[in-house]
Amino acid sequence: MQRRSYLAMLGATVPLAGLLDDSGAGTAQAQGTEDDAAGTESADETESSTETARDVTATVGELIEGDRLHLVVESVERGADLGEFSEPDAGNEFLLVNLAIKNVADEFVTVSNLLQTRVRDDEDYQYDQTFAGGEQNTFNDGQFAPGEVERGALIFETPADAGGLALTFDFDVSILGGIGRATVDLTSEASEVAQLEQELGIDVYGPGEAVEYGGVEVTVNDARVEDQLGQFATPDQGNEYVIVDVAITNDTGEQQRFSTVLQMMVKDGEGYTYQEDFAATASLDRAFDEGTPLADGETRRGELAYQVTEGRTPLYWVFEFELFNAGDKTFWELRS
Repeated sequence: MQRRSYLAMLGATVPLAGLLDDSGAGTAQAQGTEDDAAGTESADETESSTETARDVTATVGELIEGDRLHLVVESVERGADLGEFSEPDAGNEFLLVNLAIKNVADEFVTVSNLLQTRVRDDEDYQYDQTFAGGEQNTFNDGQFAPGEVERGALIFETPADAGGLALTFDFDVSILGGIGRATVDLTSEASEVAQLEQELGIDVYGPGEAVEYGGVEVTVNDARVEDQLGQFATPDQGNEYVIVDVAITNDTGEQQRFSTVLQMMVKDGEGYTYQEDFAATASLDRAFDEGTPLADGETRRGELAYQVTEGRTPLYWVFEFELFNAGDKTFWELRS
C-alpha cells in the first residue's frame, strides 16, 4: 500500500502533530532536526554545486553511488498483474520498477519519488507514477535515517509497445550528493545485482521506552504475532499479523491529530515498509482510535495491526513526529 502518494493531497488540509515547531526533552529524545543554517547554501555555493553536478547512467542491477544516497534498480517487470481491481487502459500495461535506496550520510535525507522520478521511452515521451494498487510492497519515500534502506516497487502505466524505457531520477545536488540526474536503462541488466544492507545509524528503542519530541510522547508498550484476527481477518499465505500496542501523549498545549497512514509503519531489516492493515485493525478489541484529536494533556493507547512477511527479523515499528521536517523518524525494535 502506498503512503506518500497521499501526502501532497492531504498535507495542506489535515492538521497533524507533524506540524509541530519546537522540540523538547523527555524520557528519551527523538533525533533532533538538522540545523536550518547547515542546510542552507549561499547563491554562490549553489551555483558552484550545480556546475560540479554530474549525470550518471546505469543498467538494472548496477549501483549508483552519490555522496549521500546509494541506489539500485533491482529488477523490472513489464506487463505486471496488479490484481482484478487495477487494470491498465486499453493498449497500456503496468511497469514495476523494484528500487532500493540507502542513506549513506550521517544525517537525515528526504526524497520524493513522486516528484523526482519518471520513465521515458525512446521517443522522449515521459510517464509519471500511477496510484494503481496491488499486493506488492510499494516504495515508501520521505525522510531516510542514516544507514536506512528503503525497498519497494515504483508503478508506472506505459504503452505496451513502448521501447527503450529508462527510469530517470532528478535530484537536487544536495540530496543525492554530487549527482544531478541518474538514468537507468530498464532494457539492460548487469551481470549481478548490487546489494544494499540496512545499518541504522541512529538510536533504536525497545518496548516500554518512551520517546518525547515537541511535546508529544510516544511509547511502544508491546508487540505480538497472530495468524488470525476474529472470524474474517486472515493474513495472506506466507504472511502474519504483527500487533503493536502504542500510547501517545499530547502535551503541546493544543489538540493534535495523528495519522496511522502518514506517521506510523512497520519496517523490516531488508528495508521493506508495511502499512497498517485496516481490516485487521478493525478486528481488534482495543484498536487505536485516530478518528478524534487528542486534547492537550490526553494520553491515548491502542493496538494497530500490520500484515508482514512471516518471520522477518529484525522488525521495527516506526513513528514520524513531523511530516515535513527531517530528523524525527524514530524506530522501536519489535524483534531481533
